[in-house]
Amino acid sequence: MSAPSAFAKDSNFDADPLRPADTSSPRDTLHSFLSDMSQFIEDIRQDTRNEKTFRAYRRASQTLDFSSIPEGDSWFVRNRRMMLLQELLARIELPPDNQIPGDREVADGTINEWTIPHTSITITKITQGPRTGQFLFSADTVQQLDSLYRQAKHLPYRPDATVGVYEAMVSTDTWIQAQELQLRDRLKPVDTSSPRSTLEGFLDSINRAYVLVTEANAALQAKPSTKTKQEAREIERMAANFLQRASDTLDLSQVPKALRQDVSIETVLQLKEILDRMLLPPLDSIPDTKMIAATRKEASGLASQTTRAFRWRLPITQIDIVEILEGERQGQFLFSAATVNQVSNAYKKIKDLPYRQAEFGGTELEYVSPGLSPGFYEQYISASGYLIPEAHFMGRLVDGLPEWFKTVYGGQMVWQWTGLFLCVLLIVFATYAVNKYLRLFATHIKSPLHDWLNVLAPIIVLFIVIAIGRFIDDDLNFTGDLHALITTGIASVVFVLMAWVVFVLFKAVAETIIATPKMRDQSSESALLRIGARVFGFLIAVWIVIDGIRELGADLIPLLAGLGIGGLAVALAAQSTIANFIGGLILLANKPVRVGDFCRYGEDPSPDWMRIGTIEEINWISTRIRGIDRTVTTIPNAEFSNMHIVNLTKRDQRLMRTKLQLRYETTAEQLRYILIKIRELLLGHPMVTPDPARVRFLGYAAYSKDVEIFCYLRCREHSEFLAIQEDVLLHIEDIIKEAGSGFAFPSQTAYLARDAGLDAERREEAETEVGHRRFTGKLPFPEFDEEEREQLEDILDYPPKGSPGYEPRS
Repeated sequence: MSAPSAFAKDSNFDADPLRPADTSSPRDTLHSFLSDMSQFIEDIRQDTRNEKTFRAYRRASQTLDFSSIPEGDSWFVRNRRMMLLQELLARIELPPDNQIPGDREVADGTINEWTIPHTSITITKITQGPRTGQFLFSADTVQQLDSLYRQAKHLPYRPDATVGVYEAMVSTDTWIQAQELQLRDRLKPVDTSSPRSTLEGFLDSINRAYVLVTEANAALQAKPSTKTKQEAREIERMAANFLQRASDTLDLSQVPKALRQDVSIETVLQLKEILDRMLLPPLDSIPDTKMIAATRKEASGLASQTTRAFRWRLPITQIDIVEILEGERQGQFLFSAATVNQVSNAYKKIKDLPYRQAEFGGTELEYVSPGLSPGFYEQYISASGYLIPEAHFMGRLVDGLPEWFKTVYGGQMVWQWTGLFLCVLLIVFATYAVNKYLRLFATHIKSPLHDWLNVLAPIIVLFIVIAIGRFIDDDLNFTGDLHALITTGIASVVFVLMAWVVFVLFKAVAETIIATPKMRDQSSESALLRIGARVFGFLIAVWIVIDGIRELGADLIPLLAGLGIGGLAVALAAQSTIANFIGGLILLANKPVRVGDFCRYGEDPSPDWMRIGTIEEINWISTRIRGIDRTVTTIPNAEFSNMHIVNLTKRDQRLMRTKLQLRYETTAEQLRYILIKIRELLLGHPMVTPDPARVRFLGYAAYSKDVEIFCYLRCREHSEFLAIQEDVLLHIEDIIKEAGSGFAFPSQTAYLARDAGLDAERREEAETEVGHRRFTGKLPFPEFDEEEREQLEDILDYPPKGSPGYEPRS
């Protein structure tokens, strides 16, 4: 037996796996759909699915034009439409083949479409695109299959038809689309591409939620219950998802973000209550995508080119569905923001009217989901905010309360007012207790733990307010203006607490860093960190408050304008304070001085330079300086930052600069001796830096020969400087005395006795030594030679012999 013969006997063998659907004529298209669908359904029912089964399914889908169906590329959408078409064709009488155009009838090109007699089911020739020339079930027919099925589902099946295909598909989870159906229920938004799809999607979502809630409530109330509370809560989540999908058809742009969740649920339920009390308009009178495109095409020829939103109004109402022209939802058709704002008032006007009859003549069958949801809104607002109250403790608790607790006052029930009072009382008590005990505990600890306790208090209160606010919103379930007032109040408190937490958190972090060993307390870095932390914390806190105000729906433009004017007034009134604050930032950033530095500041007219002292504190507004007279001077930062500031602490050495005024009787040789010895002194002194260390004869003054001494002492503190300078000057005086010279006096002396004159012996000794240096070439003018300089460096004792710190050289 050949291989092809063996495969041919296999019932699952498909001899033409690449064969497409035959769509060459209306007759072939109809036959191809019916035969392929029959094969697919039969294999599914007998659970003999294989590749041949799904190739038949694919060929059947090729006979429909899905181009006008939203998400027509989804297998779930295609499968549903194909099943609806199968159901319709199974219920209507089909004409004999000789009355259906075949290849011969369409060959001359005069037949472009064919409609099944007594129906609107049409097979049309495609005139453009990749499927040009093929005959398919028209796009209009495919789009109307829902409506056509609802109108014809009461008809009996033909004797040769397959029964219950569509109902079996929607009632079982064994079909291939089961998982996709679950995903669509959870993820797919309502189609808002036209007013018709928006309205149909809205009605379908609410009705599906109502059916789920009604069945679950009935199951829990049955004796015994036919569903567990966990199952009921899962159903409740599904119903809430459908309500959320319905709320996606609303333009909530004028509703504050903090209120949108609750307002949207109440609005969709109230809107559904309104629609359930009126006759729905004929479906074909509601614009779809094609009608909108046609309208725009007509409008494009007008002179005016101004873009206007397409709008459709529900008859005899002010309920509008409008096109959104900007934002994230641009191009979608939603119930207008004005409609959302008016729904509550409109519901109050009609809530005493009866619901429309479930069926009034058949036109409602055009809708996907024309059903009613009687009492859905009243059930929601009276059931603690739960769709299925029996599944929750609070719902069961409210249900068991005495009837007088359910009496309505001010639009709310007594148990709601009672719960609100207790919640407010709990917040006040908790806030008082938390602050009292944390402050009591904080008195026994130091910074930075003290600062972290200050952070903990508002955080605890914040979580308490959030938890109680959620309980009020979810369980007490206030409605209307009172709900908006309570939600706004709680949200305002939350935003203020969040801002306060951020501010004290920045402060605590700064104090924690300052407390580390690397940071000196009261240092300039510490002060700058404190100021920076407070400024940044304040700015972020203000941003949180402003963002919160925006979330609550307040118009920020007047607020910001008011803040600008107020800020200008404050700036003018407190310009000196602001200048001092900025001056403090400049001081802390540039760091001309730090806390603990010894400095001279400004211009002091006093001869004793009293404007000198130690920096004790640099704060936001002023700087405090401890003067050398132990007084404390406070200088505004704006003024201090503009002063000439000499930071004496930054000196690595101290300058010693003095002038010796020698008598005119001092000879040149004596002067040379003095210069030599003083230079030797500076080089040999261990507390004098050798470079530079200058001793120069400057010239002849009015009454003296002037010698300048210029050198740096190895010290920083003033007291140490004075001690070293004293030692150097005493050595210099000894040198002048050894040279036989003396100091000149700025006075005229009347000699009443014979002047002893200068010491001739010492003068001779000095001149002899200078002569010896001249003879040996060792005169240090202008400088000592390098060899002698090295020999003379650091040879003297300091402190001098006899001083407490004296140590003899080895």
